[in-house]
This record gives sequence, C-alpha cells and structure tokens, in this order.
Amino acid sequence: MTEPNRFPDSVFDRIGFYLPAEQRASFFRYVANLRTLNPNDELLVLAEGMALFTCIARQVPEALGSEREKLLAEFARLCAKHETATTNATADVRTLFAAHQKLLEQNIAAWQNKEQHAAQSLDRIAKRFEETANQCAARLQSTCGELQSATKEHLTAATKAQNWVARVSLETRAWPYFGCTAGGALLALAVAHFLKP
Repeated sequence: MTEPNRFPDSVFDRIGFYLPAEQRASFFRYVANLRTLNPNDELLVLAEGMALFTCIARQVPEALGSEREKLLAEFARLCAKHETATTNATADVRTLFAAHQKLLEQNIAAWQNKEQHAAQSLDRIAKRFEETANQCAARLQSTCGELQSATKEHLTAATKAQNWVARVSLETRAWPYFGCTAGGALLALAVAHFLKP
C-alpha cells in the first residue's frame, strides 16, 4: 500500500519518520483520515496536540542527550585544560620556589662569609688597637719617667744656681770679678795694639 500524500513540514510526517517501516502505512492512513476532518473539529485539534507532544517527547530527549554530550565534552575539555594549567602552574611554582630557595641559600652563605670576615676583621682591629694602646702606654710611661728625671735634674741645677747666686753678691765678690774682667779686656786691647805691624 502506498503512503498517502503528506504536507511538507507536518508534525505527523515527523512522527511517521520515527515509526518502524511496518507501522508507517497504518499511521499515514489514520493521518489521511484526520485530514478529511473539519479544521475546527475537536478530534483533529486533540490529535494534532497529541502529535505535537509526541514529537516533542521524541525530540527533546535526543536534543538533551546531544546537548548533554556536548556539555560533557566541554566539561572534559575544561577539566583537561584546568589540569594542564594546574600542572603547569604547580611546576612553575615549584621551579620558582626552588630558584628562591637556591638564591636564599646563596645569600645565607654569602652573609655567613661576610659575617665571618667582619668578625675576623674586628678581631684583627681589636688586636692592633690593643697593641697600639700598649705601645702608647709604654711610651707614655717612658716619657713620664724621662720628664721626672729631667725635672729632678732641672731642680738640682736650679738649686745649684740659686745657691751660687746666693753666694755671689755685689758687695762681697762681684767687684773683684768685674775688675778682673775689665783688666783682662784692657790687656787684650794693649796686646792687640802693640802687635799691629
């Protein structure tokens, strides 16, 4: 039996495509009978509504399944992308931490070396300062001793000079010295005068 004439884009045509081949002929005979009805007939409106819901019930699960597959594929792609990004970020963070740890260890070693050199330099400076202070203290003690000795000698000389000055006075001994000095000067002049050619 041949299929009845169908109108394009009919909901009944779409339902017919979903049916197995052995059920299509009887379905399209039923549809052909419905098309003979008045467009305002309640049976036709009811049949078209049932056809529409049948078509929706058939298409929506397929569309949902297709959309679900798309969403799952997109979710899997995003998960893979996130996993790759997380792996790369983790590797980058580990590399960064390793670089910072290496730099920190190098800086700590450099700081320890500088601290050791500074401590050694301070020890050397302290020793030199101590040696210089000891030398200065020894020189100061020697100078103080020399000053004390010179002070004693000056005191002795001053005492002698004071005693001599006290012994020599103008009234007792100054005139003979003055006279001897004047006589010697006159004698020297006379000798110089007579010895002239």
